[in-house]
Amino acid sequence: MSKTIAVIIAIILVIAGFVVAIKFNIIPEKKYGPYDSFIICLKSSDAKMYGDYTSRESLMQMGLFKESLELFEKSGIYTECNPYGPNPNLKKCQEAGMRTYPTWIINNKRYEGIQGLNKLSESTGCKYES
Repeated sequence: MSKTIAVIIAIILVIAGFVVAIKFNIIPEKKYGPYDSFIICLKSSDAKMYGDYTSRESLMQMGLFKESLELFEKSGIYTECNPYGPNPNLKKCQEAGMRTYPTWIINNKRYEGIQGLNKLSESTGCKYES
């Protein structure tokens, strides 16, 4: 058997393995959270949230996003203002004059404290499904 045939057979076996793994859910699908579309809209409306991971209120605010929290954190909407927090951006927090957490900046207006999803929806025009 030539090397070329062996390589072709190996490629076919790998592809078949992936097809079988996907068919029988051996490879888990990416599960999306209930507020992913809402978060994408918040991002496109240029909403920003500044928080502190040691602030109970910041944690409560982020908890509103439930299983979509990972997307929220990766979206660039959230800025960590505690120097010991994950991915802090102190310069951005100082430039924005943050003193209270959480603080949202939406359409150049400042909203301090926890903002409910209804308030965020009203402020940005983004719709969410509960």
